[in-house]
Amino acid sequence: MVDIFEEVDEELRRDKYQDLVRQFGPLVLGVAAAIIVGTAGYQGWHAWQTSTREQSSDAYEVAINALEANRAAQAATSFDTLVETGTGSYATLALMQRAAMALEAGDNVAAAAFYEQAASRSGEPLIRDLASLRAVWALWETLSFSDVEIRLTPLTTATSPYRHLAREAIAVAALRAGDRERAQREYQFLSTSFDAPQGVARRAMEGLALIAADGVPATPDSTAPAPADGAAGRETETETEEASAGDSGDD
Repeated sequence: MVDIFEEVDEELRRDKYQDLVRQFGPLVLGVAAAIIVGTAGYQGWHAWQTSTREQSSDAYEVAINALEANRAAQAATSFDTLVETGTGSYATLALMQRAAMALEAGDNVAAAAFYEQAASRSGEPLIRDLASLRAVWALWETLSFSDVEIRLTPLTTATSPYRHLAREAIAVAALRAGDRERAQREYQFLSTSFDAPQGVARRAMEGLALIAADGVPATPDSTAPAPADGAAGRETETETEEASAGDSGDD
């Protein structure tokens, strides 16, 4: 008798299992298929990203080699192509290089335009803010104090990587415009900022000394502040570009 009960119970379990399969089988198979397709799609996308990133890296290296070999026309063409087709940060770095080439050729307006494009395209603060700052330096002779202030004030926030250089440029522009009070405020801030680069702090102290001695000429030298300071640790364009290129795989 026990065997009969066990046999019936087994048949009931089998029938229940078959009912479940008929009811949920298509759904389970669909989910499994979606997982398989999704995994394959992600792997394909990741492989494509890796391939295109490597192509951009190779193209950037070719352009740099042409530039270092004084083949300016070839380098410019390569950088322009990379701006259009490059992935990650390489397109932005190509714009930075084109700006530097324009500066070398004495075309400050074109250089500023390239820097502004780089700033608008980059989501990396080190590149974006550096490009914005260099655009101001490129147009320094033609910008009013108001222009400089409007362009650089967003770069003076506590988290901006170039906040000290931005403040220094604002101070110099204020002096050039005859606004010694504003220049003094900016220099005072820089001279007491514990994390200001050594060169910026030194120049701020020199600016304060000139103001205190009333030694600032009526029309101060309009030369832009020094674009880099070794003590800053990140104030050179080359170091910034290398860091960004190394991180471009995260874009």
